[in-house]
Amino acid sequence: MEKLKFSYFQLTFGQEETYLQPEKTYERLKRYGYDAIELCPPKGRYGSGVSLEKFLSDHKALKDKYGLDVSCLNECWGEMWDPYSPDYKTLTERKTAELAISETMVTIDMASELKAPFVTVAAAIHAPITKDNVAECTQIVVESLRTISNYAKQKNVRLVFEATNHLEMGKFVNTVANHKLLIEKAGVDNIGIQIDWFHANFEELNPYEAATEAGNLLWHMHFRDSNSLTPGYGTVDFKAVIRAVKRIGYTGYCTIESAPMIPDSDTAAKDGIEYLKFLERIAEYQLSAVFPNGYALP
Repeated sequence: MEKLKFSYFQLTFGQEETYLQPEKTYERLKRYGYDAIELCPPKGRYGSGVSLEKFLSDHKALKDKYGLDVSCLNECWGEMWDPYSPDYKTLTERKTAELAISETMVTIDMASELKAPFVTVAAAIHAPITKDNVAECTQIVVESLRTISNYAKQKNVRLVFEATNHLEMGKFVNTVANHKLLIEKAGVDNIGIQIDWFHANFEELNPYEAATEAGNLLWHMHFRDSNSLTPGYGTVDFKAVIRAVKRIGYTGYCTIESAPMIPDSDTAAKDGIEYLKFLERIAEYQLSAVFPNGYALP
C-alpha cells in the first residue's frame, strides 16, 4: 500500500509565526518528518502587514531550503472566517461571489508559482438558505465554481471543496454527498472534495462512510479532532478514517489543522503525525491478508 503523506496547516501556529517567522514552521515540520506545509495567503484579517509578494518569495525560498512541498493554499471564506472585513466572500450571492472569484484567482496564481496542487474553496453563505432561495443560491455556486475551475485549469491547479459544519458556515452544503452533487452540477473535472474531520464530526453519519462516499473525489483532508485539537486528543474515529482512505487508494495529503496548539506547538505537531502514522500501521495490518491470524491463507 502506498504510504500516506503528511502536511500541517501553518496558520494554526498563529499569525506571528505564520507571517513574521515562517521559517520556524518549516524547521519544526522538517524535524518531525512532515512532507509538506499548507499555507494561507495574507488577506483580510490575516497577514500581519506582510505583502503577497513577500509572502510568495519567502515561501519559495523556504520550501526549497527545507525540502518541503506546499500541499495546498487555503483561501479565506465567509463572514465568520473574516468578520473584520466588510466585503466577505461567499458563493451564494452574486456580489460576494464576484469578490470570491477574483480573490480566489489571486490565490490560484500563487499556488501555481509555489507548485501547490490544490486551492481550497468553500460555498459559504451570505444569508440563511431556505427552500425559497436554494435554487437561486445553488445556481450562483455552480456558475462560480465553473468560472474558478476554468481559471485554475489554465494554471494547472485543482480546487478542493471543503464541507463545513452548519454552526460555522450555515446550513447549506454541509456533507460530502451534497458537495458531490454541486461538483456534478458544475460539470468540471478539476474540483474534488476536502474533508475536514472536525466539520464532518458534526454532519456525517460516520467517518468511514464519509470517506468512502467521497471516493475518487477525495483529494485532500484536514485532520482536526472533535475538540479542534490535534488528532488523538478528541473523539473522532481516525482509525476508521485511515482504514477507509487506505481502502479507496487515497493519494493526497493528510493535513493536520489543530487550534489552539495544546499543550504547545511542538508537542501538537509531534503527537499528530506520530498518532496518524501509528494508525496507518494498524490499518495496513487490518486490511492485509494476514489479519487477524498473523499468516495468509494458502
